[in-house]
Amino acid sequence: MTLAQAEQLTARRQRDLEAIGRAVQAEMLFWMARLDPGDLMGSWFDEVLPGLYAALVRGQTQAAAGASSYVADAAQAMGVNAATPWEVAPGAFAGAAADGRPLSSMLTVPALRGRLAVEERGQSAEWAAGQIRQSVLLMGASETADAGWGAAQTAMVGTWHITGYIRCISAGACKRCAVLAGRWYRWNADFLRHKHCHCYGIPAAGDEARNRGRGSWRTDPHRYFDSLSRRDQDRLFGRGGAESIRAGADLASVVNARRVSSQLGRLDAGGTVVSTTTEGVTRRGWFHHVRTELERIEGRPLSRVRLTPEAIFKLAADREELVRLLGRHGYLVRAAADIARL
Repeated sequence: MTLAQAEQLTARRQRDLEAIGRAVQAEMLFWMARLDPGDLMGSWFDEVLPGLYAALVRGQTQAAAGASSYVADAAQAMGVNAATPWEVAPGAFAGAAADGRPLSSMLTVPALRGRLAVEERGQSAEWAAGQIRQSVLLMGASETADAGWGAAQTAMVGTWHITGYIRCISAGACKRCAVLAGRWYRWNADFLRHKHCHCYGIPAAGDEARNRGRGSWRTDPHRYFDSLSRRDQDRLFGRGGAESIRAGADLASVVNARRVSSQLGRLDAGGTVVSTTTEGVTRRGWFHHVRTELERIEGRPLSRVRLTPEAIFKLAADREELVRLLGRHGYLVRAAADIARL
């Protein structure tokens, strides 16, 4: 079993997520055709938004559903014991954006911007409709991929023998992602992702040095650079940067890889701003079911605030607490009898 085999599984996983994203976009186009430029907001809420929401929820659920099997297969390819009592709850990763916002709110932002462009900047309604369509399609692909990766990272945490992951890039990766290819991160490390990022993580139980040089361009920045045409090297790294790398300069020294993120937190937890979500808190949601059982077992009312997986990763002090919190907030599931242990 080798890193190269795990790379192939990861590449297949990436292609599967991209296919799901394209299917979501195709369905979104069907609903976007009902957008009336003469009545942007009216047609948006009456005809378009319900269909977009349903399409994206299905896509997120489908993307998350394949996470557990991917993690198990990739872990075995890396020689890691993938046995775990936990299973990812796919529905827990659907219905909310990666930053915790409700999907309906996120999807409506382009429509509101389109209306402002028409009313305040004098743009044509047809132009605004085109901009709305483009933004919504990008959201469909991005949020589907984010749900798939979030579920996979959660599945890794619930598999005790996985101690970290190796960053695996995809074709067309930007320079910020390229410089991180092949790096090993601990199980609780944030995954550095920019908007519309297509990188993924390979579950592992070793450090970066153990696997260095064993994979392909997907996990080796310099091999990725060498795999590009001279034109693409100049385009991605800048002409001066590419010339420096071709002359022997260290790629990581040339590229200023810094994390691109946005703080959209809604809860101040001891000085740490984290994000929450209202998805799954209704009586039909899994989080509501878990919370109700825990209230019965513990004999006290519990907070209705549901943290996002990203927030839990920030707050958990150790892996045991992280797994417990992911369970308490409905992202990992076990038999009903085990809820008392959360």
